[in-house]
Amino acid sequence: MSNIPPPDLVPMGRLLKPRGLRGELRTAIFNENGSTLKVETEIWLKKEEEYFSRKIKTIKMAGEKSCIRLSGCNTLEDAEKVQGAWFFLPRDEFDPIGENEHYLVDMIGSQVMDENQKMLGSVTDVLIMPAQHVIVVETGENEILIPYVDAHIVLFEKQKNNLIVKDVAGLIN
Repeated sequence: MSNIPPPDLVPMGRLLKPRGLRGELRTAIFNENGSTLKVETEIWLKKEEEYFSRKIKTIKMAGEKSCIRLSGCNTLEDAEKVQGAWFFLPRDEFDPIGENEHYLVDMIGSQVMDENQKMLGSVTDVLIMPAQHVIVVETGENEILIPYVDAHIVLFEKQKNNLIVKDVAGLIN
């Protein structure tokens, strides 16, 4: 497996802490529903600015308790070596989606504006929380957390790379 990643890698999640003694890791996965992550899928890992690929040997999607085991990761020590790595998948391996649908990872890097077109910042992350997903927006001075629910999200324009949010008192101001 090569150490030169494809150019169109999209972040899919992060490897958290080891689980058990057989090389399995807890995992934060951005898009669990409809995810293209399956057994034998080759994913790319990035740790300390170094990329390397591994195949998925087992994967269990279960929210905060999602777990994954990768090729070459058979012991607790192997799992500790990749702990904390971000993992990616080439965009051309994503399952097709409808015209008005998007993956949560599509929002990372998008510009965030309120309903009056006032620029608020840019999306730096999507947090997977028990109740709902949360969009992390860097505003320059700090960051704001916006729950990804209809009450706060007006529109995500994938082609323009814009996320329009409602100006909710106390959330943005």
